[in-house]
Amino acid sequence: MLDKLLEWDRELFLFLNSKHIDWLDPIMLFFSSYTGWILVFLLMSAFIYFKAEIWKKTGVFFFSLSTGLSALFTNIIKLIIERPRPIHNETWQDTIHAIEKFSDSFSFFSSHSATTFTMAVFFLLFFRKKKIYGVIALVWATIVAYSRIYVAKHYPFDVLVGILFGIMIGILGYKLFQNFKEKKELLKP
Repeated sequence: MLDKLLEWDRELFLFLNSKHIDWLDPIMLFFSSYTGWILVFLLMSAFIYFKAEIWKKTGVFFFSLSTGLSALFTNIIKLIIERPRPIHNETWQDTIHAIEKFSDSFSFFSSHSATTFTMAVFFLLFFRKKKIYGVIALVWATIVAYSRIYVAKHYPFDVLVGILFGIMIGILGYKLFQNFKEKKELLKP
């Protein structure tokens, strides 16, 4: 069963990775870059701080904590699983569209997908009365997740697990924020 799933994952990767357009390469590289990720993280943190009427500092703290924990756990799991990235498959060197540099890190599961979905889900829940903010964040996270397949760094299953993990951590982080906020409000004189 696992062999069949991995084979399907490889076939889907080859199909999705083959759907590239030259002018889209630099855009996908930007969405896949740490620079792009850091810029959006800072923008979202500032947005929480300046747009929130109350609990802005606490919101930024829990947003950052959730994102950091998501990155930490995904990288620990990568070191345990040690699944090679698609870009490392020597038999595919002339087959895949690899536009990002070779790296010695592992593939399972996608930290980019996990952290961006952690951020997007927390953001969506934090601004749930203004859904457009969360929708924009989810569109960004989806593009980042797809970019990881596009640049040949992850298999679709890596991305899917990263998305699910990110959703879970985003919800958990927001619930911790809500719990903290409720306890603080109860203690107010």
